[in-house]
Amino acid sequence: MKQTKVAIIGGGVTGVSILSHLVHDERFTSEITVDIYDNAYTMGRGQAYQEDNEHLLINVPADEMSLGESHPDYETWLRTENGRRMYTSRQQFGDYVKDQLEGIGSAHGGVHLKYTKVDGIEYDSGSGKFTLSIEGEEVLYDRVFLTIGQLSYGDPYDLKGSQGFLYDPYPLSRKLADIEDDNIGILGAGLSAIDCVRYLIMDKQVEKVSLFSRSGEMPSVRGEQTEIKLKYFTEEILKNRIRNDEIALTDIITLFKKELEHQNIDQSLFFRRTGNTLQDLNYDLEHQETVGQLQYLIIKVNPIFSDVYQYLSRNDKKAFLEKYHHLIEENHSPMPAEVARLLVQWGEEGRLHIIDGTEHIKKEAGFTILTKEGEKYQVDTLINATGPVKDVRRGDSKIIQSLMNHMIIAPSEFGGIMVDASRHVISPKVGTVQGMYALGALTIGSDYLSNSVQLLQKNAQKLINSFYEDMY
Repeated sequence: MKQTKVAIIGGGVTGVSILSHLVHDERFTSEITVDIYDNAYTMGRGQAYQEDNEHLLINVPADEMSLGESHPDYETWLRTENGRRMYTSRQQFGDYVKDQLEGIGSAHGGVHLKYTKVDGIEYDSGSGKFTLSIEGEEVLYDRVFLTIGQLSYGDPYDLKGSQGFLYDPYPLSRKLADIEDDNIGILGAGLSAIDCVRYLIMDKQVEKVSLFSRSGEMPSVRGEQTEIKLKYFTEEILKNRIRNDEIALTDIITLFKKELEHQNIDQSLFFRRTGNTLQDLNYDLEHQETVGQLQYLIIKVNPIFSDVYQYLSRNDKKAFLEKYHHLIEENHSPMPAEVARLLVQWGEEGRLHIIDGTEHIKKEAGFTILTKEGEKYQVDTLINATGPVKDVRRGDSKIIQSLMNHMIIAPSEFGGIMVDASRHVISPKVGTVQGMYALGALTIGSDYLSNSVQLLQKNAQKLINSFYEDMY
């Protein structure tokens, strides 16, 4: 193999997973040098697992998280470092990932951790090389992995820059530390919103928090862990249904319903929501066995469905996202039961108010929130917990803007950017870019619900296999 210089842009879980599979592959040689780029604060952690408050729990048990066979699993590392707990803080998992990254850097002289951001990328299709702009200097690379992590936060009510509006709340221990008033609103009802509620009530001792969203629906509550053995929704059966690089959504739905029946899971569980958030949380807490069966079936089939998702036609993909996605998403990333119990308690005590139907927000001596029912609420401080955007055109990342400006990447209508089945970037100017790969937030349009650590690991391994096949 000739000398090959590789850049990994983004040092979060995805970037570290790519690096790990790259250097632990039997085809790795000293002819390959790797530079991984991120700032000092998020290198080895990414945005999701940065240093923050200890009450921000990961919504996945420790025994279900790991960086792969080349590393000690997370649960073993916890016993060594901090003692075992079922659920751990995001910061702890970040400590684990960073520890493994630094171990790779120490073990391989050709791996360099670059504590800086990449400002731009240009591509020469003639030579197949990439020029990275880094703090005013230009560096040449043969291969580039785009693993930049989550995109910029959304701003659905155009409030960014308004006094009293916190556009991006993370890290909470720094961004929310100076909040003193008790008239606080939070935009969103997902896991980020729950993080903010827990921090404000548990650490800041805020007496009342109001949570505003369009639906008011929170993630479900994690049920009992269940071992699932698939019979109908298997990789072999689904791949046999692919014809001319397409699979019909009707085939997928039919097989999934047969699997539900085989597992004795009532389809009505998908429609258990009543519109009363606290009542819905209580239902999940009181039915943890049956709810757990559904959740762990979804977790089990997710990697299989993610693989065939890219074979759906455009119309079928749109139909799936419109009709079924919200049912899957509600059960895909459930919160720990201990978190749900606290939310219910705070709701019953009047410390947490959940308001749905948010339609419009006015900035006037604070913030006035108007709902579809004509209700009006007033808060002094408003925290944005709506989560990151999926449309790369709406973000403010310099590197993404540079890539789009040079027409190296193109937005996907389903989120992220366009890639082929092997995660090669597809450029609107030159077509498939053989030496550039993407994974993570940038491939959400192709990799369905692929942000779990387990699925990122699996996809990183497949991507690195494509990398070596390209090289040889």
